[in-house]
Amino acid sequence: MSDEEPEMNGDLPLPPPPPGLKLPTPPPPVMDTDISELPPPPLPQGINIEESPSFSFNDTDDDSKDFNSMWEKKKQSDPTFSDDNRDRMYGHIDRITTGEVGTLLDRFSDRFGSELDREIIVLRKKQQQAIRDIKPTVELISPPTVEFEDEAPEDDDADTSSDSSDQFVEFFDVVNTLLGNMPDEFVNAFIASEDFQLFQSVGESPSATSDEDRTTFFTMINRVLGDLPDDKINEFVESPGFAIFQAMGEIYGA
Repeated sequence: MSDEEPEMNGDLPLPPPPPGLKLPTPPPPVMDTDISELPPPPLPQGINIEESPSFSFNDTDDDSKDFNSMWEKKKQSDPTFSDDNRDRMYGHIDRITTGEVGTLLDRFSDRFGSELDREIIVLRKKQQQAIRDIKPTVELISPPTVEFEDEAPEDDDADTSSDSSDQFVEFFDVVNTLLGNMPDEFVNAFIASEDFQLFQSVGESPSATSDEDRTTFFTMINRVLGDLPDDKINEFVESPGFAIFQAMGEIYGA
């Protein structure tokens, strides 16, 4: 019996711990890091999933290089999109920030560019030349008699014509500035009208404008100014430019 007791003692369970004694928690199981990931399950038949495209981002040290290349491509594809348009835009912004809206021709140039401006002026000149060619030429049947007593009045007429020419140049500047200070709605309507073609033609060279075109120009300006709001008309009447307007009305008014 003594020989069998050790074997029986080895199979007996351990006695329970005494009450009040807390055993330490066992350590967590160690995960085997060498276990490879399981392959994804096979897809059902008839279903194909396209691989998502991979995107690569290349960091550039200078972002302005990309902008410059895009700017050059834009100018090559569109010749009208040049540095001149950008300069006109910045010039218009500068005038707004300083409180100077600019003249009517300045605002038209900022909006549509000088190339279109010149094309319209050239077209207007061709139209005027065609009208002059159609008009009949009046010839005098008998030449006027020349008298020495009339030489002095002729000189006075020449001085008067020179003065009126200088006043007409000043008159155009006054009107150009006045219309340029009008609201955008008024400016857009005037630019879209047929009157603006005459305005551009006279603005190309006011001093070289014929008396007939000056009369037509004054009649047109008188009609356009009549459509201004009452507050703008009152401001113009009280301004120094109104005296020049009255002087031109006495010469070229109907």
